[in-house]
Amino acid sequence: MIMASGSNRKSILFIFFFAFCSVNAFAETGLGPEQEKRPGDQDMLNGRIWHNKYQKVFGHQFFLTNSFLIGSVTMNGRKYNNLDLLYDIADDELILKSESYPVIILNKEMVDSFTLRNGEKVYKIINKRTDTNAIHGGYINVLYEGPSAFYVKYTKRIQPLAVDGRSDLFYQETRMFVKHHTEMVRVESKKDLLNLLKDKKKEIRGFISNNRTNGYRLSVKEPETFLPLLKYYDSLKNE
Repeated sequence: MIMASGSNRKSILFIFFFAFCSVNAFAETGLGPEQEKRPGDQDMLNGRIWHNKYQKVFGHQFFLTNSFLIGSVTMNGRKYNNLDLLYDIADDELILKSESYPVIILNKEMVDSFTLRNGEKVYKIINKRTDTNAIHGGYINVLYEGPSAFYVKYTKRIQPLAVDGRSDLFYQETRMFVKHHTEMVRVESKKDLLNLLKDKKKEIRGFISNNRTNGYRLSVKEPETFLPLLKYYDSLKNE
């Protein structure tokens, strides 16, 4: 039998210790050599556990649907795709469902923007936390960005005892904003929009008149109807 020298014994003990630590680390993290943690993943989990505090209110507090939608989130400049998301427009919070963790509210200070897919339509929402205009804040839906821009802020509020005088009810409010030159302006009516674009008044009236036969109407209840007019206005400025 060959006896190991002192230096060899030290080497063997080091190898054994290293192997033991590696196995122990794998047992604690569940991560193998091909399952490295992605940098920045902790950002996704840096939030609060979500609990539905509105269970007794009729309706729901979410944008579009109370079912999780597939979307993406950009946090601190890093984009994460194929996530299960809910957008709570009562509290203006973004909720994430993950198989391995509780449902959480994402840290709003870290969220730059996110998208939601509903059928064939994709909604883009940005976080205007640093907006100095202070006429809106938090998450806001981007409907159009060009020389002009059009944003919509969706909010749900509670009407107390609206159902049979016994139960509270959610109702939705919509606020629209147009970025005109460098100023962000709230638009509450068709007249507000037309006044904002009055430097091209003749052309704008002609556009509305020509498209009326095709069923085109401006409606504050349907913010998307403002888009063709804004895009046409921007095209005039580029001529």
